[in-house]
Amino acid sequence: MYENFILKTVPRVLSQIDRDKHSTTYGCCDRNHWHLKTRDFASAILQQSGLALALLYNVDFEGNVYYKHEYVKEWAEATCYYLKKIQLSDGSFNEYYPHEHGFPPTAFALYSACEVYKRLDMNDKSLEDAFKKTAKYLSNHIEPKAYNQELASITAMYSAYTVTKEDWILQGLEKKLNRILSLQSPEGWFSEYEGADIGYLSVSLDMLAEYYYMSKDERVKEPLERLVDFIQYFIHADGSIGGEYASRNTTYFLPSGIEVMLQEGSKAAMAVKREILKHSAEPGYFMDAVDDRYCSHYLLHSFLRALEKEKKNPTPADENAVLPCHQAFVNKYFDDSGLYAYGENGIYAIVGGKKGGVIKVFKGENVIFTDCGYRVDYGGGKVAASNWQDNTWQVSTSGNEITVEGKFTMVKLKVPTPIMHMGLRVVSFVVGNKIIGFLKKKLILVDKHTDISFRRKITFENSGVRIQDEIKSPVAVDITAADNFSLRHVASGKFFSFSDLAPHNRKTYKSVKDLKLDQFYDYKNEKLTIS
Repeated sequence: MYENFILKTVPRVLSQIDRDKHSTTYGCCDRNHWHLKTRDFASAILQQSGLALALLYNVDFEGNVYYKHEYVKEWAEATCYYLKKIQLSDGSFNEYYPHEHGFPPTAFALYSACEVYKRLDMNDKSLEDAFKKTAKYLSNHIEPKAYNQELASITAMYSAYTVTKEDWILQGLEKKLNRILSLQSPEGWFSEYEGADIGYLSVSLDMLAEYYYMSKDERVKEPLERLVDFIQYFIHADGSIGGEYASRNTTYFLPSGIEVMLQEGSKAAMAVKREILKHSAEPGYFMDAVDDRYCSHYLLHSFLRALEKEKKNPTPADENAVLPCHQAFVNKYFDDSGLYAYGENGIYAIVGGKKGGVIKVFKGENVIFTDCGYRVDYGGGKVAASNWQDNTWQVSTSGNEITVEGKFTMVKLKVPTPIMHMGLRVVSFVVGNKIIGFLKKKLILVDKHTDISFRRKITFENSGVRIQDEIKSPVAVDITAADNFSLRHVASGKFFSFSDLAPHNRKTYKSVKDLKLDQFYDYKNEKLTIS
């Protein structure tokens, strides 16, 4: 089933790669740079496409016209040489702007390049020296907020070790591994900007499982099992995952880690695999909405790595492996993440407690209702929102109820301008990656609370879900029911999802200080009543 997505995605990714061997950018995987000329530097993180090519060259499966094709091998090798060409002097790489010294492009690009090198039996000391320089950079730096990136650095360093056999790489890796494992939530998830996010958790799973697959380090097996056990609650009956209720709103899934874990005997992994692939050949498959950038990034090569593992060690289907969304009754609250899953009589709902009570409801395979709270638009790009990931939300549960209390968060929406880009480049040239923390603070880690208070109580009744909201503002404001688009900047977010079309309150309440609403969504008639 992996083949369904792979074969329809490969041409899109190939189009992103400069395949002209006489071109000065031969092997560049950033079409915006080498072809469209809209970017004056190449985003190194897209060089991961080379690993997809190497896997296509090596893995034989029905429909793979790229298998053992000499051109494909040459293109894959060219991506490694182009990566070396754009490497910065300290071993790091750029992703979004020149002189960035970004952590994600450095970690993910090193991993993919080393895997290309091994799979194609390359032998070039200059490439190995480049790998060592990048491994040294990763050994000396950590990513404190996005744990999927830190896990990627561990896997990248181990892959570099298998190429170079430099023991100092293992020593640096050991410090990183001990640190990141100590930071795993007892619930099984790794933090993504102060919360649990399902799409990025699949990246964490992918990278940690790949490290385990290569190293057989038994210390990470139990953390991997806990990670899969957590993820299974946020796979929906239509095969989609995550979204509005999680910390970064992502809606894609990397499957290679699941393949590793089901081969380790995980029933939850077996159930997840079956669910996320069951509609992969159909129009509207949820991962068909992922853009070219992220298909070129890590999505396609994860599918190919999963297929590679499946072909090496086919695992019989286990029909007893059932996800929570298909179980007769579920009432599970994860206190650390604030996520709550409730299911009964064919209804499955998830609430993001630390996203202000964002709720998503499924009936069978259809998303029938969403509610993402409220916004206040002050104009000029200033928006206050109740649906902001925030650990200050007070969340409590009792029986079939969940209550959330807290404050709206003020967000300043940014629009790029020529002056802004010029300033960014000047500053980055002077201070390098020291500016990254500042940018994250402005775009991602906003924590400016307003004086608008919000209380939401959600009750799951036999015939429907009731949402009782109370909003209090010291001054009169226009309050609008929010759509399911997050105000938080997430590069791999806002891919189309069918939940974008789901019914929800779309009203605006003019000039109010104290607003009380009682919403009831009737499961049988699929009708929303607001009073």
